[in-house]
Amino acid sequence: MKVNKHLLIFMGLFFLLGILVSITVYKFLPLLVHHTIYFCQKMVHDLSFQIPVNLGMFVFIIIFIVLLFTAIKFLATLFRIYRFRRYLFKNTSEHTPFAPLLKNLNLIDKVVTIQSEKPFAFCFGIRYPKIYISTKLISLVTKLELKTILLHERHHLEHRDTLTLLIANIAASLFPFFPLLSDLITAYRTEREILADKAAIKGNSHRNLISIFKKLLQYEPDYNFFVIPAIADPQTLDARIQSLIQGIQYRHTIALKNALISLFSLCIISAFIIAPINAIELHENGRDVMILCSNAQECVSYCKQTFMSPVQTNNFSTPANPPFVH
Repeated sequence: MKVNKHLLIFMGLFFLLGILVSITVYKFLPLLVHHTIYFCQKMVHDLSFQIPVNLGMFVFIIIFIVLLFTAIKFLATLFRIYRFRRYLFKNTSEHTPFAPLLKNLNLIDKVVTIQSEKPFAFCFGIRYPKIYISTKLISLVTKLELKTILLHERHHLEHRDTLTLLIANIAASLFPFFPLLSDLITAYRTEREILADKAAIKGNSHRNLISIFKKLLQYEPDYNFFVIPAIADPQTLDARIQSLIQGIQYRHTIALKNALISLFSLCIISAFIIAPINAIELHENGRDVMILCSNAQECVSYCKQTFMSPVQTNNFSTPANPPFVH
């Protein structure tokens, strides 16, 4: 297995976004589980804007909507992967009519034949990825074309493209507020397919690969291969054909809208993280409240001491002295 630098990039983005979101949730999630929130008047005075009375409910609604949408998208991705695996295991064929070819290409025990009337070939699996090829595609292509297909998919196996795409798509489903990931995934898919095409025709004419494309285009494209590298990927065919026939170098583009949304989301998360506000949870004397103070340690200590004193001073906002959230 060869090192895939894109795998490291997607994993880095996954962990970076995960850490930022975790810090934000850890900092503000306690606000959502308390009926009463007190605001330190010193903090309110230092802020240059008015704190809304229904701040707790507003934050709760925003976070709830984001988490709900993220959960739905993530579960939908997992369900599609699960259903796809069941389909493969259910339709696996024990018959392999091209064993000598697999031996020559060093692909013994790495290719699985699938009973299907749809022509496809792709890599799938994490720990032990394999090449899956349909009986329909085998019946359509010549021996040389079949060899080209296997060389193409072998390139994906060697570079762990299956694992990279899986991690990238899971990250995209977990962080829908960062749509730039979708553009990066599209660019990665296209670049890897072009490189796999070049590996398949290395030292040979591209005629066999073009013939394969022509045969695949006669059938309805299958969009189920969203997390796997597939030779019949309809989203990458145009760029690959232009690269093969016209020699046009692929250049990925990033949608301005996705870039702006991602930048805006990153700014919002960063603002929440660096905001000079600290949530103090108190559970003493039978009282369970949340106090918002500035991050200054002296403010935090003073708020704790003042609130827990027998007689509360006016250093906290109360129902008669807004802002007060319940």
